[in-house]
Formats: sequence, C-alpha cells, structure tokens
Amino acid sequence: MDYSDFIRLLGADPRSRDPEFLRARDSSPLFRAAAAQSDQFEQKLERALAAQAPPALIEGLRGIAQNPALPGDAPASRKSWRLFAMAAGLLVAVGAAGLIWRINAGWDSVEEYVVDHYHHDGPALLARANGAHPEEVSAMLAEFGARLEPALAGIVNVVKQCPTPDGKGVHMVLSTERGLVTLIYMPQTPVTDGEQILFADGEAVLVKLQAGSAAIIGLREQNISGLHALVQSSIVAASAKS
Repeated sequence: MDYSDFIRLLGADPRSRDPEFLRARDSSPLFRAAAAQSDQFEQKLERALAAQAPPALIEGLRGIAQNPALPGDAPASRKSWRLFAMAAGLLVAVGAAGLIWRINAGWDSVEEYVVDHYHHDGPALLARANGAHPEEVSAMLAEFGARLEPALAGIVNVVKQCPTPDGKGVHMVLSTERGLVTLIYMPQTPVTDGEQILFADGEAVLVKLQAGSAAIIGLREQNISGLHALVQSSIVAASAKS
C-alpha cells in the first residue's frame, strides 16, 4: 500500500482492520506519524461525543417518573407534572451544556478546530484533488439541508464528510484561480463573519452563511479572503429560491 492509498483509507476508515492497512501503519516513520496524528484526532472526537447527564439528575427524574400523579384538577397532581416537565427540560439543557463542554475539551474554539482539522486532513485531501462528481456533492450537502449554487458547485474537486465542533460537516477542495483551496462547511457552528485566522503554514477566513458557516483555508499568498463573497452567496438553504 503506497502512502496516498494509506492516507485515503486513514481518512475514510481510521479504525480499519484490513491487514494491509495495519501493516502499512507501522511500515515507516512517515506512515507512523500520519497514523499517530489520526489517532489523536479520533480521541478528541470520542471525548467530544461522550456527553452524559449528571447521575443525580437522572435519579431524580427516575423518582418522579416512578411516582407520578396522573394529570387532573388537583393542585398536587398539576404540581407533580410541572416538576417532571421542568426536570426533563433541565436534563436537556444540562445534556447540551455537557456536550458543548466536552467538545470544548477537544477544541477550545472554532479557530483551534479549523487549524487542527486542516492539519489532520487538509494536505492529504489537497493531494487527492482529481475531481468530484456533482451528484456526490449535492447529496452530501442535502443531508444538512443545504445546496451549492452552480458557481461554487462547478469548482468542487474533492468532497467528504468530516467532524465539526457541533456534529458533522463537509470538507471540500476547490479548484480556484488562486489554486487549490480548502473549504469546510459547518452546518451548526456559529462564527464571526469575516474573522481571519493566521497559522504557521496558512490562513483561514470564517464565513457566516444562510445555512450554517464555513471556513476557507489556504496559503497566505492565495488571498483567500477574496473568496468570501463567493462562498457566502453559494452555500444556501436547500429551500432557498435560485
């Protein structure tokens, strides 16, 4: 298995038990470094998704559920069901807060996520840029209730699902006049529109969208901020009129 095939499988199925893949993981320092970086990234995802409600709150809900007064006109009955509704609402709120906390334990900010994700996947996907089928791009965006306008859809070179701070998203490589540029679509992640992120080997620009947000990532000399307007106008809600 050559390095490009290894990176492709590592990105698609990092826990693959394929014998050739497992041999390749330890075949050279280059392969071992890529595997170690992928393992670190997967561990962050596992921590982010390990949200659990506090045990005491669950026990409290269980107690209310096991001894509920049936809804009726009696004040005690109404109070019991109000308490149950309030507790259930609190469980949802605490669960969401716990998920956000655990995601932040992996990425302290959107900025950190963008840089980490790019270093994990970006160079390998840029190397794979050899064309994406429009149907594949459309299907992947449709899963998140979004679509690409033709101006952007026509330059998508690579597309795959990826993690975001708030769930799943789409990682794309665009073939632009500036060269190959990475675009990460984050359906549920709020960002500050136009914020610039500088890091050692490149830069990113955040884009607030009609349906979520995105990060455009490239080399500083590519002047990727010039793509902001195109991206913002081209990723829209699936229900939006053309």
